[in-house]
Amino acid sequence: MDYQNHDYNYRENSWGGYGNPDYEAGIIKDTRRCFSRIGLVYLVFLAVSVLSQLGVSGILAAAGLDERLGYNGSLLITMLSMYPLAVPLTGLFVRWVPARGNIGQERWGAGALCGIFVVSMGVLYTGNLVGTILMAIAGVIKGEPVINGMQELIMSMEPWTIILSAVIAAPVMEELVFRKFLLDRIAGFGHWTAMVVSGLVFGIAHGNFYQFFYAFGLGMIFAYVYLHTGKLRYTIGLHMAINFWGSVLPLGLLWVLEKNVVIGGFLSIANLMTMFGFVICGVILLAVCWRDLSFRPADDGVSGGKKRAAVWLNFGMILFFICGAFLFYTSL
Repeated sequence: MDYQNHDYNYRENSWGGYGNPDYEAGIIKDTRRCFSRIGLVYLVFLAVSVLSQLGVSGILAAAGLDERLGYNGSLLITMLSMYPLAVPLTGLFVRWVPARGNIGQERWGAGALCGIFVVSMGVLYTGNLVGTILMAIAGVIKGEPVINGMQELIMSMEPWTIILSAVIAAPVMEELVFRKFLLDRIAGFGHWTAMVVSGLVFGIAHGNFYQFFYAFGLGMIFAYVYLHTGKLRYTIGLHMAINFWGSVLPLGLLWVLEKNVVIGGFLSIANLMTMFGFVICGVILLAVCWRDLSFRPADDGVSGGKKRAAVWLNFGMILFFICGAFLFYTSL
């Protein structure tokens, strides 16, 4: 297997290698420092993203441009406004974290990518169901329904707006931020750690419980693909296909249903069967292929509770989780 090499060798660091009694303590300290920086970098991403959208929305309203552009035009500009500032800043600040480990250079064929797509769609529908059930329970506790803001937003948008924002712009920008920028820095901590961090940060960045569960699962899958192939075009393509299937197609189905109840009803049943098919086939495919999956361990040779605590229980990650919790709370 070919890998992109980074100039970081734990055996030759200042702690004297695996045999040195201070080696594990040094690795734990280094891990805590690394992921604290990761947390702070993605906290900046969240803050800049939210403030950019609020600022642009306010400017458009104050200047009266929202009326001239129309609902979909002003919405598209507001949604895309986060990327020109948040993405470059994330790419700049993440360099504060030394690159550790290697990214694979495997070549995957169409069959492997189609299999990943089927599993991803199963995760999408399962995660969406989990989020919907939990929000239904939260609505009962709260005494009023918890609105799925993203679903309502998509249903209010024109197809061209969804395609430009959710199918084209978002997959490209999000794969840069949550896969390439992040995984190039933390691959050396082991595939499982890198995948969980990528998935969790990606899920939290969505800012609500409805999207968190499937975004977390998809983030882990995309991370696995990138860690093995090093080809961002694979994850971007998968991301685009999944977003198209999950946003544009339901909107088209709703349009058909409004025009013709019979045809729309037939297509709705077919769509429901397809959803179940993806879930069942995804589970079967994952179970059959599980033994063929490979997960590289950490390059430093250190594992255990202290290492895991160093990844999650540090200043930057805790601050990021607090910010994420606030966004989730405001979405209820």
